[in-house]
Amino acid sequence: MAGAGGQHHPPGAAGGAAAGAGAAVTSAAASAGPGEDSSDSEAEQEGPQKLIRKVSTSGQIRTKTSIKEGQLLKQTSSFQRWKKRYFKLRGRTLYYAKDSKSLIFDEVDLSDASVAEASTKNANNSFTIITPFRRLMLCAENRKEMEDWISSLKSVQTREPYEVAQFNVEHFSGMHNWYACSHARPTFCNVCRESLSGVTSHGLSCEVCKFKAHKRCAVRATNNCKWTTLASIGKDIIEDEDGVAMPHQWLEGNLPVSAKCAVCDKTCGSVLRLQDWKCLWCKTMVHTACKDLYHPICPLGQCKVSIIPPIALNSTDSDGFCRATFSFCVSPLLVFVNSKSGDNQGVKFLRRFKQLLNPAQVFDLMNGGPHLGLRLFQKFDNFRILVCGGDGSVGWVLSEIDKLNLNKQCQLGVLPLGTGNDLARVLGWGGSYDDDTQLPQILEKLERASTKMLDRWSIMTYELKLPPKASLLPGPPEASEEFYMTIYEDSVATHLTKILNSDEHAVVISSAKTLCETVKDFVAKVEKTYDKTLENAVVADAVASKCSVLNEKLEQLLQALHTDSQAAPVLPGLSPLIVEEDAVESSSEESLGESKEQLGDDVTKPSSQKAVKPREIMLRANSLKKAVRQVIEEAGKVMDDPTVHPCEPANQSSDYDSTETDESKEEAKDDGAKESITVKTAPRSPDARASYGHSQTDSVPGPAVAASKENLPVLNTRIICPGLRAGLAASIAGSSIINKMLLANIDPFGATPFIDPDLDSVDGYSEKCVMNNYFGIGLDAKISLEFNNKREEHPEKCRSRTKNLMWYGVLGTRELLQRSYKNLEQRVQLECDGQYIPLPSLQGIAVLNIPSYAGGTNFWGGTKEDDIFAAPSFDDKILEVVAIFDSMQMAVSRVIKLQHHRIAQCRTVKITIFGDEGVPVQVDGEAWVQPPGIIKIVHKNRAQMLTRDRAFESTLKSWEDKQKCDSGKPVLRTHLYIHHAIDLATEEVSQMQLCSQAAEELITRICDAATIHCLLEQELAHAVNACSHALNKANPRCPESLTRDTATEIAINVKALYNETESLLVGRVPLQLESPHEERVSNALHSVEVELQKLTEIPWLYYILHPNEDEEPPMDCTKRNNRSTVFRIVPKFKKEKVQKQKTSSQPVQKWGTEEVAAWLDLLNLGEYKDIFIRHDIRGAELLHLERRDLKDLGIPKVGHVKRILQGIKELGRSTPQSEV
Repeated sequence: MAGAGGQHHPPGAAGGAAAGAGAAVTSAAASAGPGEDSSDSEAEQEGPQKLIRKVSTSGQIRTKTSIKEGQLLKQTSSFQRWKKRYFKLRGRTLYYAKDSKSLIFDEVDLSDASVAEASTKNANNSFTIITPFRRLMLCAENRKEMEDWISSLKSVQTREPYEVAQFNVEHFSGMHNWYACSHARPTFCNVCRESLSGVTSHGLSCEVCKFKAHKRCAVRATNNCKWTTLASIGKDIIEDEDGVAMPHQWLEGNLPVSAKCAVCDKTCGSVLRLQDWKCLWCKTMVHTACKDLYHPICPLGQCKVSIIPPIALNSTDSDGFCRATFSFCVSPLLVFVNSKSGDNQGVKFLRRFKQLLNPAQVFDLMNGGPHLGLRLFQKFDNFRILVCGGDGSVGWVLSEIDKLNLNKQCQLGVLPLGTGNDLARVLGWGGSYDDDTQLPQILEKLERASTKMLDRWSIMTYELKLPPKASLLPGPPEASEEFYMTIYEDSVATHLTKILNSDEHAVVISSAKTLCETVKDFVAKVEKTYDKTLENAVVADAVASKCSVLNEKLEQLLQALHTDSQAAPVLPGLSPLIVEEDAVESSSEESLGESKEQLGDDVTKPSSQKAVKPREIMLRANSLKKAVRQVIEEAGKVMDDPTVHPCEPANQSSDYDSTETDESKEEAKDDGAKESITVKTAPRSPDARASYGHSQTDSVPGPAVAASKENLPVLNTRIICPGLRAGLAASIAGSSIINKMLLANIDPFGATPFIDPDLDSVDGYSEKCVMNNYFGIGLDAKISLEFNNKREEHPEKCRSRTKNLMWYGVLGTRELLQRSYKNLEQRVQLECDGQYIPLPSLQGIAVLNIPSYAGGTNFWGGTKEDDIFAAPSFDDKILEVVAIFDSMQMAVSRVIKLQHHRIAQCRTVKITIFGDEGVPVQVDGEAWVQPPGIIKIVHKNRAQMLTRDRAFESTLKSWEDKQKCDSGKPVLRTHLYIHHAIDLATEEVSQMQLCSQAAEELITRICDAATIHCLLEQELAHAVNACSHALNKANPRCPESLTRDTATEIAINVKALYNETESLLVGRVPLQLESPHEERVSNALHSVEVELQKLTEIPWLYYILHPNEDEEPPMDCTKRNNRSTVFRIVPKFKKEKVQKQKTSSQPVQKWGTEEVAAWLDLLNLGEYKDIFIRHDIRGAELLHLERRDLKDLGIPKVGHVKRILQGIKELGRSTPQSEV
């Protein structure tokens, strides 16, 4: 599948113009999340403006220096049509006319102008020039050209010389990058502080920092966009003894609805005005009053591992590239986004990444490619790359990594935005991704990813005109000599099979007679052909010797048949004895004498003489076939190399192995009478998995070869399909004599020798491209080529992943009828690891590096190892080769795991294209027509890829959930208080000292009681140790040096000790202590309670000691703690009841205002004491209060009302009915 989305051209002036214009300015006011921008811009009609047209002549323009010029589409006021105009930027004025040769040019003054993209997705690359007097809507041909125009117009505003810069100038100047958008909630301008216009708050938003502005106010916005380098931070930089530190970069207002202050944990932000602040880096939100209390050093937030802090980019090298300080960056992330991918969804992801990371580490592949980003990161020892796009985008980045030699430094991950996304599927990142709001989670998963190696393969081509392969049809009378040689071979094999398998004496005699005539004619033909070819006497003697041996073997066979004809017919029950000799028959000719001697010994044993004769006949038949083979090889050697050295030995038989095949499989009618004939074939892989069920014995002395993956190809010999024999015959008919085998004795996909001694040699070849996923030739490549052509002609029809897949289906269905490459086996020749592979009738060949093809199909048909093939993998330097018979097979493979189309697993592939016409070829979805010649696929290198580790993510998530439940709510809130390094005030120090003293007294009393009560020590040991450790951190000699960090830890641990001690003493199963110890512990516990209540008066400690009680603990935590009731905190109102009984022994009816106020303190609602005292509410009135009464008293919060009513209800239960 193609990796990237379609090429989006701007609409023309004709039919598609209106649609294109609508795409530029139409809006959907839906929001992706709270406070987020909508997915497109909204149409906004310009009000009536008094426009004074200014013009200049071409002569006047010529005197000014040109900054940039070119053609753009301009939107006219009539029906918003687009018309082509020629623009020239001279100084701070933009001129335009119908063409470059016009005499009169309209001019636009850019003194107070701003530039903004037209929409969020911006499918047609349009932008708006906004001046105080007019708005000019323009449209560029592609995104790169649009970015160039915007950069040049911005350089005019800053009075900086415009250059085609290595980086966008606005990223380093602090200038905002505007785009038009609408909002789902009230939004305010950061310049004039007024609300944006319209129901949907239409206006401009900076794509990096989300600074909001009216279109009229954009020109007055300060250049305070998100920092990129140390120089852009300016005077806000923090310097200490350790060097420079990263400060917060605050942006005012427009906070999301759910915003909470990190200091006081109260709601912040407003929909009524511009108020409160948000950090652009760590996303922390604070009130204006709390901002100074927050820790000034920015922790960079959730994505801190991936961010390059601006303080790290502090210098430039000689080439003008920024140089990073490595100490600030552990494993930085370089992001490449293809803005065209996914129906221009890439634009949204590009903006979102700039908001999450440093804008200097995010690059658009459509605007300059990957070179600039890689140059920026090449000095890092280790960094990560995230490519957001399709397979084509990934290949582009990997190729650039090769050029810069960065393979050892970087690991690459993929975010699938394209159509096929096969590589992303294999690496675990899924087949598609559309939700840009989940990018922080994606970055978190990327940080936890593991690394695997991806094999990459060079597609080497050598264009060469080659004659067409021979036809399948029988040759005419004037056919070549080689054709007749094939006929003789076939005839000899056929008649030998009949002689061995037939039980009828007449058939044997007839076949022997025909065989005799065929061999004689064959010898005569060889001698005749040889005499025409050579005049070398030495070689002539060798051929004559081979022919005489052939005649001798024929005579021996006839003699054996004559002897056998005088004996009784062989009984069917003896046939297994013949089959058991397969291992002997598989030996080579050199061991034939030993076999004969062994057989002679067997004859002397007490066995039937009738079983010995067929063995002798079979040996004679083998010898005859071997002699025919040697004659063919000798003649072929002469025809292939007329300059044979005279001293070269004539007998080359020791160079070959003998291999068994089952030649009678198709011709024998009786399955029980099948026989194996030893036929000499070319050297093949000794891998036993390709043996077709028979063993192989190599008796030729030479180096032993281990049966392993190194000895590929592994050939699938079980492929039986219609037309297979015809395909093999076609391959044999067109090859040279030395490559011919007996047709009836070869495996369906068996391999014959290929004369290419150096498989890795690519001299004279040129690298066409690099393959990462798969290679295809024939049917699938033609479909990809037609799709690419259609996408270039009609980009508007191929702008989404769904449409692209539908087009693939339509084109595949068309090929089902047309069958354009139904005879591809006649036009190409396949060789795997130097072995020639005869092909059946097919329409395409696919070479796979990954187990995902054409949008997620496992075309290999499985992921596990079997008896024949190894498990497919993208890191084993092995390719899988499969056959494509038709488009129906490709469609069915998406549902069913087919395996009958497997051809081989190998390390190198060579495909030869014959004829005068080229054949469609595709690599990773990019297709072209390859001219006749040779294609070689050889291993290039390996790339480090980031793969998603779901097992690790699941384990880590379980651990985090356990930590959250075990640690409790207060610890969960500690991450909000990074600012506690601030020293305490004097009053706060004194309160913390009193609380610490009370806690130490409690610990002492518990230790004293534990000497007698061992259970007390067991239950409270953990809490006591934690509290003691926290108290020891405070320096008693310098109490004024106590910081909020230490104070928070002390308060949390003292509160935990108090809760557990109270639960143990007054819980459901109270621990009975001796009276003096119980009284001492109770008094110490009461002192701690009083001091903790005083600590709650400190604002920043209140929410730590009293977390939001409306929240309920997770179900998992509740269930987990059900076993140990002793350690659970006493229910809230039960505690209140106990404490009330301690503090007041009077009945509720007799309570005064002071007792009611104390009761409110127990409910942690002391802020309402003044209201109750002012209205003179006593115990009797308290018991009769209702919800409306509390609202009349001025208690606004629903949660507080519920708590008071619940407390009153508890008081009513504990009060006797007679008193009420």
